[in-house]
Amino acid sequence: MVVGVVVLAVAWTGWTAYQVNRDLNAAVADAETLRDALEAGDDPAMKTALDDLADHSGSAADRTDGVTWSALTHLPGWGDDAHGVALVSSVASDLAEDGVGPLIQVSDELDSIVPGDARVDVAAVARLVGPVATGRAAFAHAAAELSAEDPTTYDERLRSKYRELAEQVDDAAEVLGNAETALEVLPTMLGQDGPRNYLLVFQNNAEIRATGGLPGAVSVVRVDGGKVEMTRQVAANTFGRTDAPVLPLTPAERETYTSILGTFFLDANLQPDFPRAAELWQARWQQVYPERIDGVLSLDPVALSYVLGATGSVSVGGVTLTEDNAVDELLHQVYLRLPDPDDQDQWFREVARTVFDRVSQGVEAPQDLINALARGVDEHRIYVHDFDPSVDAALSGTAVAGELVTDPKAAPQVGVYVNDGTGAKMSYYLRYDVDVAATYCTDGVQGLTAHATFMSEAPEDSSSLPRYLTGGGLFGTKPGDQYILVHLYGPVGGTIRGLTLNGQPQQGTANVVDQGREVATVPLLLEPQQKVDLTWRMRSGPGQDGDPEVSVTPSVVSGSSSSVVSSEC
Repeated sequence: MVVGVVVLAVAWTGWTAYQVNRDLNAAVADAETLRDALEAGDDPAMKTALDDLADHSGSAADRTDGVTWSALTHLPGWGDDAHGVALVSSVASDLAEDGVGPLIQVSDELDSIVPGDARVDVAAVARLVGPVATGRAAFAHAAAELSAEDPTTYDERLRSKYRELAEQVDDAAEVLGNAETALEVLPTMLGQDGPRNYLLVFQNNAEIRATGGLPGAVSVVRVDGGKVEMTRQVAANTFGRTDAPVLPLTPAERETYTSILGTFFLDANLQPDFPRAAELWQARWQQVYPERIDGVLSLDPVALSYVLGATGSVSVGGVTLTEDNAVDELLHQVYLRLPDPDDQDQWFREVARTVFDRVSQGVEAPQDLINALARGVDEHRIYVHDFDPSVDAALSGTAVAGELVTDPKAAPQVGVYVNDGTGAKMSYYLRYDVDVAATYCTDGVQGLTAHATFMSEAPEDSSSLPRYLTGGGLFGTKPGDQYILVHLYGPVGGTIRGLTLNGQPQQGTANVVDQGREVATVPLLLEPQQKVDLTWRMRSGPGQDGDPEVSVTPSVVSGSSSSVVSSEC
C-alpha cells in the first residue's frame, strides 16, 4: 500500500513537472509569435497570441502554486530549481495579464505618436500614457522580482535561461520607462500650451566632435498644437566667431577646450555634455535670429539612414538616398561631387527639408519609424534637450538627454570622446574601438583598465583627395593624415593613471577635473592605414560598486562602441 502511494506520488509529481515544462515552452513560442505579429501589425494574430500566452503562462503559474510543487521546492538538490521555475511561471503570467495586455490593446494607436499630414494628434498621445504606465509598472515589478532571486545554485541550463529572461524583462522595463517619459512630455513639446521653436542640428561625423560631429545644416522646427513645420534653415558655418564666449565658460572648459567652445557655433559640442552644447547653440542663435529657441534636437547621418529604412528612399538634387547609401553620400560622396562648400551646404539643407517633409507627412509603418529612432537614441546618435524645466527634469537621466554624468553615487562612468583637429572631413575614415574591464573592488572602490584602438582607413594616396576633404594642411596636418584629440573622462571622484601609447608611457599629461571627473587629453596623429593603441588605468569614486558604464563618441560606422561592463563588487 505504502509503495503504491509513493509510486503514485512520484508519477503525479513527474506528470506535473512535464505539464509545467510544456506550458512554459508553449509560452515562449507564444511570446515569439506575439512579437512577430506586433512587427507585422497583424491585430488578429496579436490577440490570438496574447490569449495563448495568457493561457499557457497562467496554467504554469497555477500548477506551480499548489502543494505538489511546494513540496518539490524542499527537495535537496532540486528545491532551488523548483522555486526558480515557480517564480518564472508567476512572472510570466503576471506580465501576460498586466504588462503585455495593456500595451497590445493600444498597439493600433501607435500611429498617433508619429506625424501625419504634418500634424501629431496631441490628445491621442495623451491617451497612451495610462496603458504604457501600467505596462511599465508591471515590467518593473517583474524585473525587481527576478533580480531579487539568486540563480547561482540552479541547474546550468535553467540558470542560463533565468538570467536571459531577467535581462530581457529589465531591458523591457527600461524601454517602457523611456516610452512613458516621452509620452508625458510630448504634449508640451508639441505645442499643446502654445507655439514652440526647436533647433534641429545635423551632426556631421565626417568631422568628428565629442557628441558626434560638426554641426552642419541647422533648421528651426516650429510646433503649435501638434502642427509641425520647418521654417528657417541656415548653414552652421555662417555664424562666424564672436569676440567673447556667448555664455560664461568654466575654468575646466577653457583649459580643456579653450574659449573657442563658446565663441564658435561649430565647436559648442567639442565637450561631451549635450545640454551644455544646446545652451551654447541657443545663446548664439538668439544673438542672430529673432526666434526664441525652446529646445534643441540633434541627429547624425547614421541615424538618418535608419530613418530612411522606415520612410523609403528620397531623391535630392539628382541623388537618391537610401538606408544603404545615405552615410556614404552625406559624409563623403558629396565632397567629391560638389567641390564648392556653398553648393554642399545647399544640398545638405535640401536633404534636411526633404526627409523632414517625408517624415511629417506620415509613413506606412509607424512602428518601423519608432524602431529606427529608438536605435538612434540607443547608439547616442539622437539627442533632445528642452529648456522647459519640467520637460528637462523628465528627460534627465535618459539616453536621449545626452548628459555628462556627474553624480558621485552613480555607477562608475568612463568616457572616451573624440574631436577632429584636422579641420577636414577625414573622420569618414576613422575607426576606433574601446574595451574597459573592472579588475578589483576594495571597499566599494573599483579598479578599471581600458584599451582603445584608433585607425585611419584612408587610402594610401588620400593626399590626392579634394582639399575640402583633407584640409589641405590648413592647421598644419599633412593632407591625408588625421589629427584627433581623445578626451578620456574618468569616474566621478576617481582617477586616471598609467596612460600609454603603443606601449610607451605618456609623460607630462596634465589632467583637468571637470565637474568632479578627471580628464586626460591625448593628441593622436594618424597617417593613412596607421593604427595606434591607447591604454590607461582608473579608480572609481567611493561607493561606486555598480556595473561601469562606458560612453564613446559615435562614429560613421553603424552600431555603438559604448558599453556596460560587469562590476567586480
